Amino acid sequence: MRRIALLTAAVGLLVFAAAAWAVTNTVSYSVTLKKVGKTKPTSKKPVNVAYNAVLHIDSDPPGSQPDTAPVTSIYFAKQIKQNSKLLPSCSVSDVDGKQSMPAKCKKAKVGSGTASALAGSPGSPSANSVKEDLNVTFLNGPKGKQVLLVLNSQPGAPVAITNRVVPGDLASAPAPFGYRVDFKIPPDLQNQLGLSIALTDFKVSISSKGFPVKIHGKKASVSYLQMTGCGSLPVRAIAHFVDSNGATSDVQNDSTAKC
Repeated sequence: MRRIALLTAAVGLLVFAAAAWAVTNTVSYSVTLKKVGKTKPTSKKPVNVAYNAVLHIDSDPPGSQPDTAPVTSIYFAKQIKQNSKLLPSCSVSDVDGKQSMPAKCKKAKVGSGTASALAGSPGSPSANSVKEDLNVTFLNGPKGKQVLLVLNSQPGAPVAITNRVVPGDLASAPAPFGYRVDFKIPPDLQNQLGLSIALTDFKVSISSKGFPVKIHGKKASVSYLQMTGCGSLPVRAIAHFVDSNGATSDVQNDSTAKC
């Protein structure tokens, strides 16, 4: 198979799990922020910031495979400024499915992390599913309209995944948020060989590393994200699920983050 292939042995272990069971999905999302230096951030003088996020999708009670979520929306507080248009960028076609990371995409790297997925039957015990551990590279997308999560299987994983891209499209969001990112899972990473795939965990760190840029003709060093204000900032994640019968449901989690 061109992009992803489940091991024959793993599929054999899951044949018995073909029937769909009812499942109550849960979502948790937490963020920690760490600004650079001691300068108080303002709208006129934003400060570089590191953004560390942990997303976990599970079931209630825990321990079952959740439904597949084709789209997950992450909301950013209006005090978190994005500098995508100023930084090197990479498009989906530049990297998706490529055997190696192109040089232009390496320059567009703004973060990294890990992820996990379960392949099996929603509602059945997660111990009966095939667990896939992944490495994540966070790339700046083109024209300030996208961010890209690039997935690669970790050594020894049962699924062969090489530079598969989960695109995140930027969209507007109501106050107190400034914008949101809708991460859209490619269809072949939702279902394979009759098995449902649920991406259950993401731990991603967006770096506070500064990129040399020019703003109004003056040299500056800006990170992918900057802060224009501190305090208790709103955090939100919404997973948009589809069950085995095609019914949709949204599960939302709200919290706060302090810098």
